Amino acid sequence: MNIYDENGWLFKNPMENRINVIDDEEIEELFKLAQIEDDWVEQVRNEVLYRDQHPYEKSDYIIDELRILNTAGTVVRYPFNISAITFPSRRHLFRGEPQIYERSVPSLNRKLYGKTEYEKIMWKALADLRIYQFHKFIWKINVVPYWEAKLSDINIKALAQHYGFDTHLLDLTNDVRTALFFATCKYVPVTDSYRPMTKDDLNTHEKKYGVLFHTPDWRVDYLQPVGTMTLFSDMNFNKEVFLDTGDCDGLAFQIGMQPLMRCHYQNGYIYPMKIDIPLQENWNFEKIHFLQSPELSQRIFDMMDGGKKVFPYEGVSEAKKILDLMKCNFTFSEEDVLYVYNYEHIDKNRFLNVTEFMDNLQIFDYEGHYIQIQDQEVEYPITEELLNRINSHYDGKNLLAPTGGMLHYKQEEKRYRDQRCIEIYGKLI
Repeated sequence: MNIYDENGWLFKNPMENRINVIDDEEIEELFKLAQIEDDWVEQVRNEVLYRDQHPYEKSDYIIDELRILNTAGTVVRYPFNISAITFPSRRHLFRGEPQIYERSVPSLNRKLYGKTEYEKIMWKALADLRIYQFHKFIWKINVVPYWEAKLSDINIKALAQHYGFDTHLLDLTNDVRTALFFATCKYVPVTDSYRPMTKDDLNTHEKKYGVLFHTPDWRVDYLQPVGTMTLFSDMNFNKEVFLDTGDCDGLAFQIGMQPLMRCHYQNGYIYPMKIDIPLQENWNFEKIHFLQSPELSQRIFDMMDGGKKVFPYEGVSEAKKILDLMKCNFTFSEEDVLYVYNYEHIDKNRFLNVTEFMDNLQIFDYEGHYIQIQDQEVEYPITEELLNRINSHYDGKNLLAPTGGMLHYKQEEKRYRDQRCIEIYGKLI
């Protein structure tokens, strides 16, 4: 392993798209890489702080802008018209998986695999209906509308992805330790948490391998110059860009800070994959396999504070039972359907109006389930006590603590945020 060459690759001849099997010594090199990246993050932050404190000193504008984009606390607006507050960039992106899979694709892609085009449309509509209900539910949590009014947009698709809803988005991270955590620890659905792998988990006749996918950030990160140029070189400027329609496939977007914590704790990126090309066939990513062991799993589990550094137990975790119901729900309101028809780029040539769309939803067979549509809202009852308990995780907290209080706004973004505040609260707060 190179750790790493001048172009950011970990191995020689990365375009050969081969599997690289690493040993314990090379895993140690990955931990060293994490420290190198931590030092780089601190250096960039200090350079940005210096420029903020010395605004009249002569400097290179382009370099200053790149530094600001790569540090925490910068408000960026993506081409699919969602803003985000950045956490620190790093120069590498990873994905960790606990075993060798045949196809590494997003959860919605797995459900659509082998289906007809019409079936894919109907299954994606179901996923979008559930995500819209998730959106309305989390809006009841105080921090969510406040965040939208005062700080930045909420990336509902990215949040929904991180809380178990089906999307065309694949998770990446810019921290190799986070990727190793997900590659070596076992998810426990009942408690919505992780634990170290044990001898019993690994005690089979065949050796078990964990998997990492790696790419230098300049290959796919939208916030880096090559990423921006890649998107805009292919873009029809008269066409609106959407996150999960294939428009942004092949680029990674930093989720940034969000009102719910899981995304930025994981240094999370989303990698849109409407076009179904698994990472195994994607030449932008190096493929790394390593032998699993209880010792390695325990070490990484401890390093990540028993999972708390990447999978925090936070307020919305208190509503796990409610979210689980949403993920398997087949009952929706007419308003839910109208929203998805109008805002989730449903093919208006196939469904000429919302009534036709609604009729198709109700007669389609979802593997033995049928969608029910009702006049009134679908209620997910939450007691005042539970809502107060959820709010207690967020209310009164310093929401910008992870950025060190740093916040860089462009003036047009600040004006838009004031407008959203008035729309949400009826006044500036």
